Amino acid sequence: MKDKEYSVKDLILGLDKGAFTSRDLVDFYLERIMKFDKNGPELNSIAEINPEVYEIADILDNERSQGKVRSKLHGIPIVIKDNINTSDKMHTSASSIALENFYAPEDAFIIKKLRDAGLIILGKTNLSEFAYFMSFDNMPSGYGSRFGQVKSPYSKKIDPLGSSTGSAVAVASNFIALSIGTETNGSLTAPAKNNSITTIKPTIGMVSRSGIIPISHHQDTPGPLGKSIEDCAFLLDEIYGYDEEDLYTKNIEGKSYNFVKALNRDIKGNKIGFVKYTNWDYAEEELSIEEEAKKLFIDQGCEIVELKIEGKDMPNHITLIYDFKVDLNHYLAKYKPDNIRSLKDLIAFNNQDTRNRLKYGQSIFTASEKTSGALTEPEYHKVRKELLVTAGEYSRLIKKNNLDVLISVKRTSHAPIYGNPVIGIPAKALVDDEPRSLFFIGDKYSDESILAFAHLYEKTTKKRIKPDLDNIR
Repeated sequence: MKDKEYSVKDLILGLDKGAFTSRDLVDFYLERIMKFDKNGPELNSIAEINPEVYEIADILDNERSQGKVRSKLHGIPIVIKDNINTSDKMHTSASSIALENFYAPEDAFIIKKLRDAGLIILGKTNLSEFAYFMSFDNMPSGYGSRFGQVKSPYSKKIDPLGSSTGSAVAVASNFIALSIGTETNGSLTAPAKNNSITTIKPTIGMVSRSGIIPISHHQDTPGPLGKSIEDCAFLLDEIYGYDEEDLYTKNIEGKSYNFVKALNRDIKGNKIGFVKYTNWDYAEEELSIEEEAKKLFIDQGCEIVELKIEGKDMPNHITLIYDFKVDLNHYLAKYKPDNIRSLKDLIAFNNQDTRNRLKYGQSIFTASEKTSGALTEPEYHKVRKELLVTAGEYSRLIKKNNLDVLISVKRTSHAPIYGNPVIGIPAKALVDDEPRSLFFIGDKYSDESILAFAHLYEKTTKKRIKPDLDNIR
């Protein structure tokens, strides 16, 4: 195989035509990982390689040779964030020494769906320890006590950002075509932006969260990361769906979506709202990106609505501290990692070796442990109610103005808190240390309908450039 970036469609066609096998793909990506992730620039995106990856690839190649193809993504490798349960020979550690010996007793719901669709889980990716919800004390994005710091493939000065750092860096570096990350408040859109790739942060309840180390059942969601919106749509087609163990997915029970097909929907005559925050500063580059996008959509026959709103403070960390104890304790009690059955146990374990386990402290853990663990505090309900009112502004704007999509050059907490879908697309060639993305936001469960806007923008502007791993700035 040539040392090039393969799109998901390239991989599908190559496997279908016999140009290469799934084993060839595993070889190709592992060679790149060994060359650049574990040596050379040591980007540290991959936590561990699946020790059964070749056996799985051979099984899927054999199935293909016999005419059995489970899905469009049959035989395509993927990496997943290491806070997602896999019942195999890989750990589920949240990048923490505390869970470095933990083997999950069962697959997360989305992992079952990946296996059923015939994808190859090549490995797990590093993340900001416990999804970046461990310490307020200057803990950098991408750091975990288990394997250390994830680094940007573009520049030593760029923060890989958010918690799904390894999943984003692996895709950006062409160590894989697709990955899965998770988000509570920006941990899909932030690392996608800073690593110049694409993501779809689904509506809360579009994709199951069961079997994933949590922060908050109100806001957590897995989502795809890829080099294009089409790549992400292929993966979202396989992982969405109702899970009886995740109540939030009840709203899509019995519903069918086709995200790949939705990419090419005709948007002529559609109404687009461009959001501008009256009390926030905008760089000239951001304004230029916005104007270019407006012209692009006007040329496609869309109606543009200029919207100005005040950017308000949303202290999401207050409610997440309460949610975290409840949800993490439930996860630990259910899956029973050795000697860690509660947040209290986790704090005690870390305190036994602060030098190695607590380089940046655990102030979030200790703050969360002080809560009741029952969500009975009046402050929690008061703040959460206020947050939902503020974060609901996007949905109100969409309904009030009869919009098909909102677009912003700013990444905000509105959609993560309220549950709206968001798509992030690279909005510039990343030749400096200031990544930019354009964000497409829809009302809840409009994931399918907003894809066409992002796809048109991406294929028309073609902003993304790949990093030069031999000469990282």
